[in-house]
Amino acid sequence: MAIRDLLPEIWRGEASAWNPVREMNRLQRRMDRVFDEFFREYPAASEEAEFSPACDVAETSTHYLMSFDLPGVKKNEVKVQLEDNTLTVSGERQNEHEAEAEGRISRERYYGSFCRSFTLPANALADKIEANYENGVLQVAIPKTKATPGKDIPIKEGKLIAAKPGKAA
Repeated sequence: MAIRDLLPEIWRGEASAWNPVREMNRLQRRMDRVFDEFFREYPAASEEAEFSPACDVAETSTHYLMSFDLPGVKKNEVKVQLEDNTLTVSGERQNEHEAEAEGRISRERYYGSFCRSFTLPANALADKIEANYENGVLQVAIPKTKATPGKDIPIKEGKLIAAKPGKAA
């Protein structure tokens, strides 16, 4: 038995019958009106957006290279940090406030603080990382150690090693 047979008035669209699709459309229109009114009253809420710089990652035989697009960001507004094998690039793009007496200003550029974090691979030489900034592009060069080959670990037969309660294993 099909759902149409159980609730035929919904599928026929009779005006007197309750129609969940019609009710959902009504709710959607009401929610649209609420959001439209909010953004008309508080236009700054719709104009603010999160700035997250694009990052390209490349690998050469000797380095991992990360390039961040930071147009409009000055070198002294960017910070590169390494902590617990995590590389973090953060900073802020400043918004130049301008007001126009006649007419409306439309902006498509994003402003604000940003933070991008990356876990470094095991073969990264963390103490030799370099960062260079030129023409709105930050490049972070992470030297690599020579790859160490993996090895198979033999599995033995015998008793398991038990950890003693209250003592670190």
